[in-house]
Amino acid sequence: MTSRRVLIVYSRVGGGHLSAARALAAEVEATGRAETQLLDVYLEAGRFPVTLFPRGYTQLARHYPRVWALIYLTGRLHLQPRPVLTPFLKQGLLRTIERERPDLVVSVLPAVNGVIADVVAGQGRGTRFEVVLTDWHSIHRFWVADGVDHYTAPTPSAREDCIGYGAAPDTIDVVGIPVRRAFSVPVTNARDKVAELGLDARRFSILAMMGAEGSPGSRRNIARLMRSDLSAQLIVICGNNARLQRQLEARPGRMPTRALGFVDNIADLMCASDLLVTKAGGVTLAEAFCSGTPVVVHDVLPGQEAGNLQFALDHGAVAYARNRERLVQIVSDLRDDPTRRARLAASGRALARPHAAAEIAANLLRRLERG
Repeated sequence: MTSRRVLIVYSRVGGGHLSAARALAAEVEATGRAETQLLDVYLEAGRFPVTLFPRGYTQLARHYPRVWALIYLTGRLHLQPRPVLTPFLKQGLLRTIERERPDLVVSVLPAVNGVIADVVAGQGRGTRFEVVLTDWHSIHRFWVADGVDHYTAPTPSAREDCIGYGAAPDTIDVVGIPVRRAFSVPVTNARDKVAELGLDARRFSILAMMGAEGSPGSRRNIARLMRSDLSAQLIVICGNNARLQRQLEARPGRMPTRALGFVDNIADLMCASDLLVTKAGGVTLAEAFCSGTPVVVHDVLPGQEAGNLQFALDHGAVAYARNRERLVQIVSDLRDDPTRRARLAASGRALARPHAAAEIAANLLRRLERG
């Protein structure tokens, strides 16, 4: 029987936080030493108007990315989220922690950590509070808050950012971004996954990840690929954007295309593809590097994704298409240059941490049991 309880706090702002939370929960549970509960903090512990934040973020990211960039940068320089969010989150967090009685709270989110730290400290039960970062580089100050017992950073540069924002150096270790166990297991007969979609397993296959936001820029980029005369086929992951999936399915193009919603075998699809075209989400890049699939970034949300992209470019792990025409050209060049694809894949694998979730889970429980 497990004696420890772990509460993992996330939000459906983008898709990466949920993926990271699930990866951590699975590895904590796999130890047999603790049980986990996930909390979608804005929707399950918040009250109006913060309950609107996930949808508001999606709309800003999708339609007004420059407005989001202004909010992001203003917060990075000036705004402190603790006093802003406390009136709308504190009571819900109190109720949740009183009900779940966790021994450890883990956040994979920025912004809310100051409020969580206050609530945990106010309980007086000795509950630990840790933060696991999911951005690679140039992180936002909202990740760091007084009262956090420990941080897990994905890179040394993210660790230095935490220190610059006031975190004590001895409270930060560097492990990686947690990804699901499927990304640490070799995929067999990967090309069969392509054939199962009704596509040609022998044809050059491009996997396109639209991200949870599915911005107009992303849609136009993928539509341009579909209209190109490249000798290739396209698999598009639309996530929860059913409207986008319907639009792509109804849109004629020269390139054979399959549009999918949420899938639970993304590791298989990445390994089955010759090229990944994606946004620069931190968790998505971590998964891609683990899969060994060469990556082209085609759309960047100003703010957190800009840091992720810069880190990946600095390490030669992605190609970056700044516009639609450049995207088609880069994809065409990579299709015809297996040596360059291999270099990209090798650089990505050098950054990969496929066992990060298991290592982080072990560290979390070791610190908890040590007291």
